[in-house]
Amino acid sequence: MERIMNKPTAMTTQDQLRQTIARLEAAAPGSRAGGRAGLARFGIAGLDDALGGGLAAGCLHEWAGPAGTGLCLRLMADALPGPLLWAGTSAGFRTAGYPYGPGLSGLGLDPGRLHLVLAREAAEALWAAEEALRCPALAAVVLELPGDGRAADLIATRRLALAAREGGAFAFLVRHRALTAPVAATSRWRIAAAPGPADGLGGLGATAFDLHLTKNRHGPTGRWRIVWSRDDRCFSLAAPPLDLAAPAGDRPDRAGGTVFPLRHAG
Repeated sequence: MERIMNKPTAMTTQDQLRQTIARLEAAAPGSRAGGRAGLARFGIAGLDDALGGGLAAGCLHEWAGPAGTGLCLRLMADALPGPLLWAGTSAGFRTAGYPYGPGLSGLGLDPGRLHLVLAREAAEALWAAEEALRCPALAAVVLELPGDGRAADLIATRRLALAAREGGAFAFLVRHRALTAPVAATSRWRIAAAPGPADGLGGLGATAFDLHLTKNRHGPTGRWRIVWSRDDRCFSLAAPPLDLAAPAGDRPDRAGGTVFPLRHAG
């Protein structure tokens, strides 16, 4: 896991990010993320069908709740090969915890694929994500902002969406709480923890999620409860779809949140 950090006595984060992007582009000359794969699938027919086959590359997808990061990385683990970039603020990482190697491996993701950007403030993290999305060698970029991440407003998310379209990578914006204002995202999600099936041994059982798709440009909105199986490395439907609705345009959503077994606060 490579970190790109701010050091007052060394080169700036911008210089370090540019060097990292140059190395990645040199390792994958002439390739573009959008040409390598177009969809990231949950593997659940009804959910993927609502998304037009899966989450689309070259688009911005917004997740509300800390679990959004884990779900993004899990979807990316098998979607396509290549490096991933995860940008956020130093304060945000200190609050929510840093990526944890064993947790990433449990999601099926090699920690060596992940490049981590620790920015001083949200504006710098937004800049890093936008620049990274234009890199043809990256498979996906995750931008994580603490609170409702209001710095990623309509104008900022339009820039992210355009950069994602240009580079062809998957773009994920993760807020710890939902922002009610409109944004330029192809899909918007609220994610909450859900009771998982018992393991029969008195343990915690499987990890389950309540996914609420509140905006979907490619189909209907809806709500699904899914379970992640670490042994089988797949999602399954825990309950029939809830509140499936007709296709809808931009509209505000509300807060939701949970904890995914991905973080390590040390």
